[in-house]
Amino acid sequence: MINHLARLVPHSPPSIMMSPPKILWIDGVGSYAICDQVEVSIGQAFPGNSVDLAIRGDLSRRAAIIRRHGEDHLIQPLQTVMVNGREIDRAVVLSDGCRISLGARIELLYIRPTQLSGTARLELTGNVRWQPLLSAALLMGESCVLGPESNCHVVCPDWTSKVVLFRNGTQWMCRAAPQANIQLNGKSISAPFPLVQGQRITGDEISMTLE
Repeated sequence: MINHLARLVPHSPPSIMMSPPKILWIDGVGSYAICDQVEVSIGQAFPGNSVDLAIRGDLSRRAAIIRRHGEDHLIQPLQTVMVNGREIDRAVVLSDGCRISLGARIELLYIRPTQLSGTARLELTGNVRWQPLLSAALLMGESCVLGPESNCHVVCPDWTSKVVLFRNGTQWMCRAAPQANIQLNGKSISAPFPLVQGQRITGDEISMTLE
């Protein structure tokens, strides 16, 4: 059942240009937008459009807003939006497996692999694409797990251990098992360590860059 939570996600007007989300590139796996703000806007990809997640497709300049509320995510429609085939006219709580339709041709899949974390993965279905090209967007809660198991937020099938990203105040930290032999920009480092844009993180199995 869709839960309505009106007034929790306001209709935010377009304002200043927003910085694009950080992109985590995981070699052999894919590229993921790190959306760690409370509110994430979704809209059409064209130059100058101030949305956090842009889609190359037939949708409005600003189509919807997803807002983190505690451990949940809510979606606020700014154009015609359907959740699991039902049109919504106010903010609703998303649950694992929800299908979100924006307009007539755009569909997103909301995946929350585990209830132990508020992080969720947002995937585009069909032939439409993110701009820039992404495997998915990560709607970050307090932690995000990368690893080989199906309940990881990003499944890395060739890894044997996990990497955990977690909040420490306003800073994101990275933690991995000691046997992963993590190096940061080519130098050995003990985990946990701060996650900063421009880093190249490697190990016996791990190879990823935050941009």
